[in-house]
Amino acid sequence: MSIYSQIKGLQKTPDQGYFAFYFYRKISALISTLFVKLKFHPNFITLLSFFADFLVIYLMYLKLWIIAGLLVNLAIILDLSDGEVARFNRKKQKNLRKKNYGGYLDETVGAISFPLLIFFAGCFMGSAWIGFFAMYGLLMVIITSITGELEFPNKKKINLEFEDKFFKKKHWSILFDSGMHRILVSIAVIFSNLWVLLFFGILCHIYYLSKYWIYRKY
Repeated sequence: MSIYSQIKGLQKTPDQGYFAFYFYRKISALISTLFVKLKFHPNFITLLSFFADFLVIYLMYLKLWIIAGLLVNLAIILDLSDGEVARFNRKKQKNLRKKNYGGYLDETVGAISFPLLIFFAGCFMGSAWIGFFAMYGLLMVIITSITGELEFPNKKKINLEFEDKFFKKKHWSILFDSGMHRILVSIAVIFSNLWVLLFFGILCHIYYLSKYWIYRKY
């Protein structure tokens, strides 16, 4: 079996998000295959995703909006790739112990670089306030997600019950996941459009506030 086929077999299920599974992971599998052949360490790939967002910030500063907007998607592809490479390495090396540091690095890097990208996008488009509004919304989405996992061990079950109630079996296809985040911000940057960035910020605030309502009974 080829490296690509093995990586595809190790990818997670669609319930992690429609865009992440059906769009970004199709690209990440190809990149992960290359990284495996080049023997790149997963943590190095994580750092590449971190610098990818700062490259976008620099390109926005230069007003190269289309290139910057397209590269907004690079970080999430690399983010998916580091996990795929890590799982591939563990499968090939049976005695390779799973370490928590990679996941920790992955979470902290994403929580720093993408919110900063969003803030500077607003600034370079002409409104630091909208940039801050959208950045704060995303940070609250991240914070409430992390605290939800700590306080509610059955968080996934709670969310699925709520989503099934309102969206039936289609809930996984409309999740406001990291893939959706990147798509919306990418569109905002490509067209240098503050309204799209504002719309993204509003969705972030609605999303995390809805979690307060969902968890109120638990």
